[in-house]
Amino acid sequence: GRMIVEAGKRGCVREVMILAAALTIQDPRERPTDKQQLAAEKHARFRDENSDFTGFLNLWNYIQEKQQELSSTQFRRLCRTEFINYLRVREWQDLFAQLRQLARPLGISLDNRRLADPVGNHEGIHISLLSGLLSHIGILDERKREYAGARGSRFAIFPGSALFKKSPTFVMAAELVETSRLWARVAAKFDPVWAEQVAPDLVKRSYSEPHWSTKMGAVMAYEKVTLYGVPIIPQRRINYSRVDPVLARELFIRHALVEGDWKTHHKFFHRNRALLLEVEELEARMRRRGLLVDDETLFEFYDARLGPEVVSERHFDKWWKEARQKNPDLLDYDKSLLLSDDANDLDESAYPKTWLHKGFELPLTYE
Repeated sequence: GRMIVEAGKRGCVREVMILAAALTIQDPRERPTDKQQLAAEKHARFRDENSDFTGFLNLWNYIQEKQQELSSTQFRRLCRTEFINYLRVREWQDLFAQLRQLARPLGISLDNRRLADPVGNHEGIHISLLSGLLSHIGILDERKREYAGARGSRFAIFPGSALFKKSPTFVMAAELVETSRLWARVAAKFDPVWAEQVAPDLVKRSYSEPHWSTKMGAVMAYEKVTLYGVPIIPQRRINYSRVDPVLARELFIRHALVEGDWKTHHKFFHRNRALLLEVEELEARMRRRGLLVDDETLFEFYDARLGPEVVSERHFDKWWKEARQKNPDLLDYDKSLLLSDDANDLDESAYPKTWLHKGFELPLTYE
């Protein structure tokens, strides 16, 4: 039901109903023990190396075309020679018709096409299927050559699957069957982003390594998204301000404004950097460290003035455009702010910036 409702949104109801009916019955393709190779050759035309579900749709289209071309007797004979179980085909078609009837009161209707479109609707079909198979997904563990599935399960792709030798990174399966081991039967590769789309309330997100990015002008972090314990997005770089705006604001102030790790045209910023250099030069000239206040003082200066919404370069530009109209000097340092209490007893005349010698004023530097 969940699959068909999702298919209604994505314009692939016919295909998903065909598949829902197919998954309810025993596979119409027969593989007699004494003729397995011959049967495999006959069925190879339906295979899709990325999806066993598409294989069912290809089979459905083939059956529809042959039923149109052949008489009932000829079609039965075709089924026998091509290892297709006629009674299961009829059951499949009957179930499809029943699903179609049940869907009408829900406002889900089909067009009059006889054939499915497995290629044109590939993504929509598989997203719809995934919505009903969320607990049957897995990510490849390359070291063990098996899949880590939901809630700690481990499984392998069934040998009869078209994906058996392909080993895609992410697979979903119609069912997980326990025999000698846990096998995924009727499987397909899928894009993990699809799982986020159809199950936003079921995925769990965690974040790590928030850091300032000069290039992005924002605080970035790494997001991990899991579904039933399966890491569908192992690591994705995101803008961290939507997760923790308070920390993003703090890191923006510390790295961009205080430490100067920022490429900006704002004049106050360059005036402040020049004033900082002036105090650092004074420290060198007076041969005294500790005259410049620490970074925490500068952080408190900006923290007291910036709006709470300023969490990135883009947000700052928008905020400052209005704030500077009211007070253009709001963010300008004053030299007294930058000098610590140790600077109160300074005598700058003892360490002049220039030296007058024989009528020439020579600049002095201190190391």
